[in-house]
Amino acid sequence: RVQLRVRIDDVWYDLSRWRKAHPAGTHWIDLYRDQDATEVMYGFHSDKGMEMLKRLPKAKTVPEGVKEPSSATMNFRKFRKQLVDDGWFERDWAHEAFNLGSWAFAAAMVRCPYTLKRCIPVTLSQVLGVSNTIAGWLSHDYVHGRGKFADFMRPFGYLCGGMGPTWWSDKHNLHHARTNEVGIDEDIATDPALYIWAPDPKNDAPWRKYQGLYLPLPMSLLFFIWRFDSIKVAVERKLWKELVGLACHYAFMLYWVPAGTFVGALFLSGFMTAIITTVTHQSEELFFDENPEFVEGQFRSTRDAVCSNPFSEWLWGGMQYQLEHHLFPTMPRYRYPALVPHVKKFAEENGLEFRITPEFELLKMNWKLYSDIAKLPAEPGQPSS
Repeated sequence: RVQLRVRIDDVWYDLSRWRKAHPAGTHWIDLYRDQDATEVMYGFHSDKGMEMLKRLPKAKTVPEGVKEPSSATMNFRKFRKQLVDDGWFERDWAHEAFNLGSWAFAAAMVRCPYTLKRCIPVTLSQVLGVSNTIAGWLSHDYVHGRGKFADFMRPFGYLCGGMGPTWWSDKHNLHHARTNEVGIDEDIATDPALYIWAPDPKNDAPWRKYQGLYLPLPMSLLFFIWRFDSIKVAVERKLWKELVGLACHYAFMLYWVPAGTFVGALFLSGFMTAIITTVTHQSEELFFDENPEFVEGQFRSTRDAVCSNPFSEWLWGGMQYQLEHHLFPTMPRYRYPALVPHVKKFAEENGLEFRITPEFELLKMNWKLYSDIAKLPAEPGQPSS
């Protein structure tokens, strides 16, 4: 039997049995065979879960020539432990109530008699689109979260957000584990609709030269794609609870609002979510033939945004603190604003670059990236996404 050896906190474990028991959704761990996966494992698991993992068998042999963690990585482990000890990962119920309540208020506005009487269908789609976007951020929070509350709220994703948490975990955990690594991170695999690097001629498309002009259209399809993938994975894996939940979601939505309003809202919320989630990564470094250490890789592939007003701060759903989220994905998102100075200090002390840009400048950077790539000639030998 070939061991699936992974190092966690300087100890080598054999995760073969665990991998066999969880064949779906843990393929990201195969990418860390014979490597140090400490930061990734802590990023996806609660402290209780980590203690359970450490009861797995120790590896019978230790691979040779494995690179030791850098000083920045070792300092990050101390940094994270201090944050855990200081209560940064604990939930604040006032913030939880505000996040859930603001979504509920936006959703209820669509059926408010005053709104129905005075708003045209396009405006109702806008209101529902904002509500869908906020529902997506909440679903994202609950899937990342650990503990009884997050477990209880996990069905929010398929009941209120229309997206399956199982599909999302598989896709999103891989994005967190190997951010911006070409051929691994699905979030940067946007071709043939959009290209973020000059492709090999065999992977090119004649419409690439116009992508700076048609950019909003494929981005607007994001929620349609995600919802389709959610149903597909739930059917393939026979996830009956999620399928029933998704069916209830669509039955309720199509009863609650006109079909045209619902479809228009999906276009709008898909566009808003797409531009928020892409701009903090796609303009940063892409790793074609490199697998950097987790901490270094996050600083090089992720940028924070500075929101210009309270509405944007709310609408971005914590994704403006993308670096903090990637370093500490299980931390409640309302902790991130206060965490920023600490992350900046850590970066300064460890020779890392902390990247942060105003939101509209960041949006402009991302649009310029697509426009610039549209003008580049195809490059033979470039890898496929």
